[in-house]
Amino acid sequence: MQNDTKKRLAVDFQGSLQVLTIESVLQILYFTRLSGKLILLNPPEKATLFFTKGKLSWGTLHTQQKQLGRRLVDKEVITDEQLNECLKIHLNEKHKERLGEILLKKGFVQMPVLQANLKDQVKDAFFEVLTWDKGTFAFVSELSSDEEIVLDERIDHLLFEGVVQIDRDSKDPEDEE
Repeated sequence: MQNDTKKRLAVDFQGSLQVLTIESVLQILYFTRLSGKLILLNPPEKATLFFTKGKLSWGTLHTQQKQLGRRLVDKEVITDEQLNECLKIHLNEKHKERLGEILLKKGFVQMPVLQANLKDQVKDAFFEVLTWDKGTFAFVSELSSDEEIVLDERIDHLLFEGVVQIDRDSKDPEDEE
């Protein structure tokens, strides 16, 4: 058992995104069907992506990511008042229950809507990481996310979707007139 713990804590491969691009790292994970946790640092930003058999299963940005509640308010799925009510419960229970679970229990959101927004949040983190051309990465195999709602997306599809998204975001609004 102790050897298993040591293996899980060991970095399997790491490097610089200036030497090995993020796209290359992601393709290595995909083509080798690796499972584990990819930690990316591009100070002050940090991201964590989880993979299962080479597919992206979960991910998050640790800074500057739109949180689930704000995302739902912006999409007019819930109101600010509903969000504040659920956040108060979340804080009072010292984060024992996740915000999404509270929103579901209160009936403010339905499971398909929650799942779709959580998956969009993961994709947003992935697409942000695709813009990084410097920083470092470290991959630890066999670590998995404890998330119940997971993405099961092929990297090649996400890379294509990401390129389209990045291109769309980089267009100057004046060019479209």
